[in-house]
Parts: sequence; C-alpha cells; structure tokens
Amino acid sequence: MDLAAEKHDLIDPYGRVVRDLRISVTDRCNFRCQYCMPAEGMTWLPRNELLTFEEIERFARVCVEHFGFDGIRLTGGEPLVRAHLPKLVERLALLGVNVALTTNGATLRLHAQSLADAGLSRINISLDSLQRDRFLELTRRDELDRVLDGIDAAIEAGLAPVKINAVM
Repeated sequence: MDLAAEKHDLIDPYGRVVRDLRISVTDRCNFRCQYCMPAEGMTWLPRNELLTFEEIERFARVCVEHFGFDGIRLTGGEPLVRAHLPKLVERLALLGVNVALTTNGATLRLHAQSLADAGLSRINISLDSLQRDRFLELTRRDELDRVLDGIDAAIEAGLAPVKINAVM
C-alpha cells in the first residue's frame, strides 16, 4: 500500500472534516483596519522570507493529495498586494481544486479579469460599511469607491456570486 497516496481526513476541534486549505500569501496590507493592525509602526516580513509561488504550490499539492482538500482560499494581509498573484491562482487551479480569494477589494478593478482568467472560482470582499465616514474610520483609508468599483469588476469578470464579509 502506498501511504503517500492515501488520503486522510483532517478534523477540526469540533469534529468537522476540513475541506479547505487557507494560505496567507503576504502579511502586508494597503489598509490599516482598526480590528486588524495599528495605524503605523507595522513590521513586515522581509519579502525574501515569504514562500515563493513554487513553494506554495508544492505545499498545496501535498495537502490536496494527502488530506483531500477540494478548495484553497488565498488570504493575507491583502493578497492583491502580492505581485503576479494570478500566476499563483493558475498554478493552484491546476491542482483540480476551487481557488477562492479574500480581499479588501481596493485594487480589484486592476486584477479581477486576470484572476478569473487564471481560474479563480470564488471571491470574498471585506466591506465593513457603506457609509463613507464609518468606512474611513474602520479602515483608515478613503477607498470606499474603489472597493465598490472592485465589486463591480468582479461581477463583470464572471466571479459572481461575490460574497461580502463584514466585521460587526
């Protein structure tokens, strides 16, 4: 029997089978949300300490083959600040799993179509308020219009349904 090819369920502390692998592709973010990080003084990992796309793909392949994951969710920080992210999406989609992305959406207009073309299956956008003042207060960035435009871009690129995350 080939133990390397044998699949094993990964069980969470509540007895549920874990089906999705979550990968943080960067610790950097273009927002400074109150609930996530301080307004200034963040120390980021040196870029050379981040896993390369090849390393991420290799790790994901082992997890998919060993644990039978059927989805991979890319997160951060803000994953869209990682250069060439659609190339990673394409590599992961070739593993035969659904690839999802959680983003703040501020730069999504620039990336939505290339992410869809690369094989992105689903997208979640963090949107904590539709009130400009409250959005600015929470994120410390005046980017509400860009986030809303990013939602439109995701729908136009065929990434619907777009899911919205909010911190209450």
